[in-house]
Amino acid sequence: MNVSWTRRWPIALAVLAALLLGVSGCAGGTRASSWTGLTIVEESLYAADLQQVVALDTADGSPLWAFPENLPGNTRWGFPADLDQEKCGLFYVTPAVGEGRVIVASQVPGGSLGGQPKNIVWGLDPDTGQFWHFDGATGQYIEGGAISAGVFVIGNGDGYVYALDVESGALEWVFETGHRVWATPLIISDTVYIGSMDRHLYALDLSTGEEHWSFQAEGAFAGTPALWNDILFIGAFDDRFYAIDAHTGTEHWRFAGENWFWGSPVIYDDTVYAVDVDGNVYAIDAETGEQVWHQALDAQVRAGLTLTEDGSQLFINSQKNGTLYALDTADGFVIWSQASEGQALSTPVVSGEMVYQALVYGPQHVLARHVDNGRAMWAYPPVQDQE
Repeated sequence: MNVSWTRRWPIALAVLAALLLGVSGCAGGTRASSWTGLTIVEESLYAADLQQVVALDTADGSPLWAFPENLPGNTRWGFPADLDQEKCGLFYVTPAVGEGRVIVASQVPGGSLGGQPKNIVWGLDPDTGQFWHFDGATGQYIEGGAISAGVFVIGNGDGYVYALDVESGALEWVFETGHRVWATPLIISDTVYIGSMDRHLYALDLSTGEEHWSFQAEGAFAGTPALWNDILFIGAFDDRFYAIDAHTGTEHWRFAGENWFWGSPVIYDDTVYAVDVDGNVYAIDAETGEQVWHQALDAQVRAGLTLTEDGSQLFINSQKNGTLYALDTADGFVIWSQASEGQALSTPVVSGEMVYQALVYGPQHVLARHVDNGRAMWAYPPVQDQE
């Protein structure tokens, strides 16, 4: 048994409980502190903004729509009589966007003292205002899901992976793991790759949920793997970063970090970039597993990394002061860093010349910065709305 993992596993649960404490309360006056993330498709940015799911214009942050709107005369979303839009719960997982749907999850508090909260997946059609909801899971959704070939796949804290029909929300299949599932899946062709806190990375058939293979590490998997040349790259809570054959689950190599790998890696050309929870950023040769460079940010990092479209810069959110770092991918040099009010617990996203942060515990929920120097371009809610 990995002693380091055994000692720190209760810490992971304590951290998660603290971060999610806000979402277990009622909506009124509660600030949830989960690591809600962002999704960009074309010129729209989607965020689970706790009280609502919002779509923003990437250029200036102006709202395009929200669900539920909670505004007088709301006619966009056709809520049936048996579903109260005031009781949709708190939305906090990264939206999945594709095939004409925006799919998110929320938690609705229990209706009485000791009542169990309800965890709901919502499938939204912004064009028609129609939606479906699925409440069959018994645990909390920690991360978002993925969409492919008419199927939405998401893991749950009850230890199961759920596959739902994108159009209707009907349950297609369920796969049981040995522990909680905190990770967002990666779907490639007809295969779902998803990690579990049971220390396994699974390859599942997208149509049936049948297990093709599983890979066991000495620590949990909480991130999404990245794929390059039929090799999956993913870190675990055993301080190791792995290269795994996508077809067989066979290990190609492993790399020793200095602490847990929680967030997801990124790849450009033949180099894979990863960051551990202590803020140690690694550039690793994808073929050999040899370290190319290492940069210590001396900052707590829960999330993964993202790249500019030309692969020249690497962006990392740190938890303290919501600081966003921009690194040169050639050598790890810190080009700039910018602090924000609040905490940044999720992976930043990039589109063109802008990099976007999701923030909690602060007045700004989304912040857009210029990739060249980190200059703030816009904030949501706008500054004047916070006065």
